[in-house]
Amino acid sequence: MSTLRIIALVATIPPRRRSVERLLSELTQQTRRPDAVVLVLDGYAEEDTIPQCPLPIEYVYRSPQALGPGARWRVAKDVSADDILVNFDDDIMLIKAPKCVEALVTVVEANQSAAAAMGRHFNGKPAPPGDWAAGDLMYAAGCGLALRAGVLVGLQAFADKVKAEGGPDALGLRGDDDALVSAYLWKNNIRMVHAATGNIFPAPNTRASSFTVDVMARGLALDAQKKQIAKITGWPWRDRP
Repeated sequence: MSTLRIIALVATIPPRRRSVERLLSELTQQTRRPDAVVLVLDGYAEEDTIPQCPLPIEYVYRSPQALGPGARWRVAKDVSADDILVNFDDDIMLIKAPKCVEALVTVVEANQSAAAAMGRHFNGKPAPPGDWAAGDLMYAAGCGLALRAGVLVGLQAFADKVKAEGGPDALGLRGDDDALVSAYLWKNNIRMVHAATGNIFPAPNTRASSFTVDVMARGLALDAQKKQIAKITGWPWRDRP
């Protein structure tokens, strides 16, 4: 029988070095600490020093050219299929959520599902992070999404199919990878279950480099890619009730 391992999946960009190093330090204070970390360094040149990490590093994936946050999901093929990947954005704080990892992993193990810290219900209502669990979700935000690595084996083929049928390059630069992963899980009948993780919130002075701000600055609708993915795949995206 294989031993359960918890792998923290953390993608980051150079402007957020200070924020990601704080996050990695906070992971050591969790009631259920990750066994290792996979770092995805987007836009890091070969000479750039990797962020300091107090936990064991399983892999470092470095790309001098910016690939976008969707590149993080491709690393699943390099870890054991039974490992539980717990994804964290590099701009969040866990200081008020010391049981976050424990809550997510417990849901994955108990339900044989994916677990999410935040997302949306099937009626479009938000399911924010907090001390209560809200049942099954239609959409799971990537930050705080936990699942067995083996679940993602067909994700790249799914992304390629969506793109080939006129949809977005959702795993590429400026792609809505959260939506793509949610649609993929739904299409494969994998439940996304809300977990009572405690309060997760963004760190100060990190919003300027966020996906949301970038999309809004370009005059694009935040749900445009979600709607495209839904039209192609049948995923029941609803922005609001």
